[in-house]
Amino acid sequence: MQRKISVLVEVDPDGRCVRVSVTGALTRTNQQALHPVLRRARTTLPAARVSVDLTCVHELEPTAVDLLRRAVEHDGTLHEAVEVLAPEAEPAEPAAAALDARRRMRAKILHRRCAGLPVPPPGLELHAAS
Repeated sequence: MQRKISVLVEVDPDGRCVRVSVTGALTRTNQQALHPVLRRARTTLPAARVSVDLTCVHELEPTAVDLLRRAVEHDGTLHEAVEVLAPEAEPAEPAAAALDARRRMRAKILHRRCAGLPVPPPGLELHAAS
């Protein structure tokens, strides 16, 4: 089975902050797919601060994080503006379930926004029927 990553790019309305959320399995091979995403974020919004959030990755190879950080450090356009947020340790089972729930909630909210539907305020549960 091929291990894949999923990438969600969120931009603040004022364009000062770009968050690249990564889920799935981050390996030393597929981490290279993040490089063009980071470069595009910097070219589109040159003044923006880019955060790469790896805290929701299910399978994380430590060498992949090292390679990503090295690539950011050696790229002159990314070095000062990109921050890599990696988990400190493997999450416990309840923490992993909470991360999955958070990811599903974000996906539902993004789906509703793209469809032009109202988004309930934080704290209210989104139901599958809504």
